[in-house]
Amino acid sequence: MSPLRDEVVRAFPTFGSAWRRLGSAAQPLPLLLAIAGVLHRYDTAPEAARREADPARSIALALVPLGLESNPADVHFLPGDAAHGSLPRGERAVVLAHRPGSLGDVYLVRSRRSPEGNLLEISSAHNISETSAADERGLVARGEHAAWIVAQDRMVGAVQLASFVGEPAPRGPEWTLVKRVQSALTNLQETGQLDGIHRRFFKLDPPGTRAVLGLTADALVIDRDAHRVRVSLEDGAAADAPQRFVVEQTPRKARPGNLLTWGVDRVRSIPWFGDRKVEFLKAVAFEAGDQLDQIVSTVAGDDGSSAIAEELGDLYRAPTTETSDPETGWPPPPLAPMLKPALKGEGKWVRLDADPFVGKNPGAPAPFAFTFIRTDRKRIYSQIFVTVWDPRQVALHPVSGTVEPRSATGETGTGEIPRRPEVMGRVVGALNGGFQAMHGAFGMMADRVVYLPPKPYAATVALLDDGSTGFGTWPERAPVPERMLSFRQNMTPLVVDEVQNPYKRHWWGGVPPGWTEEARTVRSGICLTRENFVAYFYGASVDPDVLGLAMVRARCSYGIHLDMNAGHTGLEFYRAAPIGKLPSLPRPLDDLWEARGPVPGMAGWEFTSRRMIRLMALMNFPRYIGTEQRDFFYLTLRAILPGEPMAVPITPALPGEGAWRTQGLEQHGFPPAIATTHVRPDTARPETVVGLVKLDPRTVRAPRPGEVGTKRVVEFRTPAVKKDMVVSVWHDERTGFSIGKDPPSSDAVRLSAGYLASERASIASTAAIGVDASGMMLYARVTAGNRPESDGALLRSLLESLGCESSLFFPEPLGAELAAPGAEAPVRAPGSGVVLVRADGPSARRIFTDTPIVLPKRWAPLQTRPK
Repeated sequence: MSPLRDEVVRAFPTFGSAWRRLGSAAQPLPLLLAIAGVLHRYDTAPEAARREADPARSIALALVPLGLESNPADVHFLPGDAAHGSLPRGERAVVLAHRPGSLGDVYLVRSRRSPEGNLLEISSAHNISETSAADERGLVARGEHAAWIVAQDRMVGAVQLASFVGEPAPRGPEWTLVKRVQSALTNLQETGQLDGIHRRFFKLDPPGTRAVLGLTADALVIDRDAHRVRVSLEDGAAADAPQRFVVEQTPRKARPGNLLTWGVDRVRSIPWFGDRKVEFLKAVAFEAGDQLDQIVSTVAGDDGSSAIAEELGDLYRAPTTETSDPETGWPPPPLAPMLKPALKGEGKWVRLDADPFVGKNPGAPAPFAFTFIRTDRKRIYSQIFVTVWDPRQVALHPVSGTVEPRSATGETGTGEIPRRPEVMGRVVGALNGGFQAMHGAFGMMADRVVYLPPKPYAATVALLDDGSTGFGTWPERAPVPERMLSFRQNMTPLVVDEVQNPYKRHWWGGVPPGWTEEARTVRSGICLTRENFVAYFYGASVDPDVLGLAMVRARCSYGIHLDMNAGHTGLEFYRAAPIGKLPSLPRPLDDLWEARGPVPGMAGWEFTSRRMIRLMALMNFPRYIGTEQRDFFYLTLRAILPGEPMAVPITPALPGEGAWRTQGLEQHGFPPAIATTHVRPDTARPETVVGLVKLDPRTVRAPRPGEVGTKRVVEFRTPAVKKDMVVSVWHDERTGFSIGKDPPSSDAVRLSAGYLASERASIASTAAIGVDASGMMLYARVTAGNRPESDGALLRSLLESLGCESSLFFPEPLGAELAAPGAEAPVRAPGSGVVLVRADGPSARRIFTDTPIVLPKRWAPLQTRPK
């Protein structure tokens, strides 16, 4: 038996005898197949190709009827079977070809040749690079390996290496038998072989203008500009060159979706069936399901309350709030119900402060709240669920999947939340992205890597370089702004300034183009609210109008329709930490919507997760913690003040000792800009007290010349700088606090100069500044029990215990003067001190505000035109 058949029999032992009976009945099949092979007419190659004696030229000629042009020098044959008797033999070739007027792509071509060597047919031609904006060139092949260059214009940016032996077997508990069978069948459809093609992606850093490739028996050689790099054909990075020249970016294999979503994609990829027929069938199915729902609802008199109670579980019984905290503005005001009578909790926010699956900052309110609303008067049983978060605490990050959106440039998406402790430890959630590339090729960029270029008038959500989330409509002929790190687009905006569909779009997915009725199915969206919060919307049986109405009720100033259909849409909450650090539940997990397990690809870490609602039809729950084929967004918790209380080594503690205080200080907004505390850090010196001030770099800045009306947070009365002080503490609005000899930018402000811990003068210091891993600045000074001969060592030890990897020491205190309530920044003589005032900090805001509202005759041709 084959390994796959063995595994099927082991997994389903009751089928073992049936399998053996089937095997006996199938014994004549090899003979029948052989006879069929002999009788098959292998004469589909054009006459010129069948007469051509040169094998490479015959392949090039046979590709012409398929619309492909190639040079015989770019036809490389892979090892194949020798001819047996009078039977035709199969062969494989990797070919660099292009369609007229298009850039080059790499194809795996299968053909049949007679025992005498004449080409009989092209059995298949699979495009294995498929990039619309990149040019594949410089193809080389040896044995079962091939490599090619990926270039844009005159710049060589990447190299791909392919092994036709097949992919490594996927590993991990998430790779069930069903998933492996799905993967094998996908490989067969896309490459013609069950094991697929193992592709590795190498980015040239920096890009060059020239590259030549070579293959030896065990290595790929990349000769780029003045550097030669040798890469082992076994999985691994470049071995004999610095990583800055060649960086491997091969993603882990991502699981296929559930059987339904995977099956739809496979049928859609059949050439004679295609996307239009799939959309037609889906539209019919959606309409039938909607009619059935209406009949059942009418008979049962269903208003949706029982379904809501089932969907929400404990959330349905949780207390709601209708007021916002005056200091934080959180949560937003409730949503005004459209339908009367309103159901229990409809439109009212449930704060998720006590939810064990939702991460939060210590001393701050949980950044998520939840509600639901009904906006379809004809279907009062249908509801839309809404999760809102505070972008002052939560950042949104777009991630490209390993498959979708299919890249126009040859870049390969990671499909993963970064496996770094500083990221994974702050992940709080993830949600679906936008449409597949075939449904509009709307733009996507992640971490400054462009997978699909932006389209004019496309609704865009972006991550900006200060961590803010931006919402806006992309202008015509606009390049990617320098301050934009990532973005994702999808269609035109669904809501602008609380107005639905201002661009008069007629097609929102789910039905063939041209249909006047929109499909009622699972739809999702994201919006920026009037209060500058961000909300995610999920409805199980809604059309775009109903989704847009929910956004208007939520006071959305800008709303985007994201992906649709069950399986492709959904939001999950996460908490992740080293094993043993996550809190345990006082009850068993509800497997329907809760999960716990190891973080794939990150040894020693585990996660807990729950769906946004109980019956949310995610294709692979938990979905986004693994490697995803499709793009998505993940959410991280920003570090804000006050932070965790300090450990107090001496007991009993003094009043307020170790607890960070933000109340009573002039913060001028949320999150807090400054926090203070005091501590006795050394049990051997119980009389010594150190006062601490902590500053959030994202919420403070220096006043600008001529600026009036700023709100002062703190002033450092800097002492005279001594000649031997060569290192300083700097603050820059974009990079935050740093310690170094030179300013990080021309706009950076120096707070003070001082001594490093390695300098002898630091021993007698009475004050010090450190910068911790989250970028917070900590100013510490000895306020009681001074010992000049050892205060420097005491401060150094204290700052290190608080996570400060760099610190600077001062022989005299800087004199941190905290602002009095309502104080403005005073005008100071040059050199008398450094004032830091309140800055806005990262949040969510509108971008591209000057993009006009135009009619479809303007935007539609620009969005459908290939780029």
